[in-house]
Amino acid sequence: MKTFILYIIFFLLFSSVFYAQEKEDNSDFKNYSSSVFNSKQMAFSVVSSMDKKAQNELNQKIQSGIQIQQIGDLNKVTAILKSNETKVAIDQNGNSNQLFLDKKANTITQNVIQKGDNNKISDFTLYTNYNVNMEMIQKGNNQNIQNIGTNSMSKNMKITQTGNGASIILINK
Repeated sequence: MKTFILYIIFFLLFSSVFYAQEKEDNSDFKNYSSSVFNSKQMAFSVVSSMDKKAQNELNQKIQSGIQIQQIGDLNKVTAILKSNETKVAIDQNGNSNQLFLDKKANTITQNVIQKGDNNKISDFTLYTNYNVNMEMIQKGNNQNIQNIGTNSMSKNMKITQTGNGASIILINK
């Protein structure tokens, strides 16, 4: 029964990968076909690595364990975390926000902020030897982040989404 449910979850998560929107873009930055990424600076501000100062601030801000603050209706957090040290802070302010974390790492330090309605984050790292320091921020409505895996480039990642209806899918091998 558990296997069947896991198949359904994975199907639902990955079914959105097969649908795409395309918009004609006449800018110099043609690698992205979204109006959100109309310049290199905008693209790099959405997904970037945290510098050492930001990592230290994040580590100091979060206490050991898991802290969850929810303001609004129908917000949901599912966290399956296995590590030697876990520091996770979650702030959901709005309605119908969803967060699913499934991580196994040496240490996990993560900050998640969802401000708005109908925002979703799915974050999977089945096993890594890295110490994971991650920050995900969604400010707006109907936003989606799917992060699968952790590697040397994504272990200290900061993702910030603003606006409405944005979606990010990261696959780290």
